[in-house]
Amino acid sequence: MTPTRLTLALGLMALTACSSSTGGGNPQVNSDYSLELRWLGTPPTGATLAAFENAANTIRQTVTGGLQSVSLPPSFTNVSQCEASLTGFPDVPRDPIPGLVIYLRIVEIDDVGGTLGSAGPCLIRSEAQNNLPALGVMRLDSADVANLNMTGRLGAVVLHEMLHILGLGTIWFDNNLLDTTTNTNARFLGAGARAACADLHGGGANCSATVPVHSADGAGSRFSHWRESLFTNELMTPFLDNVPVNPFSAMSIRSLGDLGYVVSTTAAQSFTVSGTFLRMAGSSAEPPLAMPEPLRPRFALDNAGGLVPLRRD
Repeated sequence: MTPTRLTLALGLMALTACSSSTGGGNPQVNSDYSLELRWLGTPPTGATLAAFENAANTIRQTVTGGLQSVSLPPSFTNVSQCEASLTGFPDVPRDPIPGLVIYLRIVEIDDVGGTLGSAGPCLIRSEAQNNLPALGVMRLDSADVANLNMTGRLGAVVLHEMLHILGLGTIWFDNNLLDTTTNTNARFLGAGARAACADLHGGGANCSATVPVHSADGAGSRFSHWRESLFTNELMTPFLDNVPVNPFSAMSIRSLGDLGYVVSTTAAQSFTVSGTFLRMAGSSAEPPLAMPEPLRPRFALDNAGGLVPLRRD
């Protein structure tokens, strides 16, 4: 089955004929960053497709600078090289990638509340290009997607996962921005995120020099998210809270700038660091949702465009 392309080129809202035109409530912006979604199998429709469109549109508002186009090395042929569960699909097209291509699949994994899925960058650019992702994958469980749609949380999950694919939490190590010297108190070293935390979000002494990174729980949570106990309901903590908004903060946006992207804070939402956010325990509302484990890059390009296998914990 050939992947279905949903092109979300920056500054455009042109969709392929097989895609729904619903959703997309964010305003269009001028940007040189290219993002293309390619569906593995039949694309979703209606509110589910709209969640992906809106998340991609938010990224278009956030990343505004173009990247150097890269070509896939001959030894990278199929998305199954990114994740073994993505088997049975034709080889990927060989056309150059000007920005980021994300391969997406919604598939039955288990029932609601089991394995939500996985997402992350698969192929990153060379060190000379800040290791920024060129190709990524996202796989979500169909039962959980339906439930998240019903409870109004799908959009936040999709944006969270797309930001991991862009590199938030997944290439911090590659770009020397993660300090795990004290593994119970990991820190993000980017100056842009630190300043946003301290000066815009009221983080004060918590972000006087660095930004606290989640350092507990399993491999899917630690060292790849903002610290849950401090940043509570911010979008890029490891648990999605049952509140109307899990804010996409200027801190998260500026952390992308620390990675090497040209960014705008147009899409930033109001957020205040408090560490005292109270979840709706004991109510009939949906409980906090543990986000899926972000995938670390599997391959990098060397400065000559060759494929370098990577090993990640």
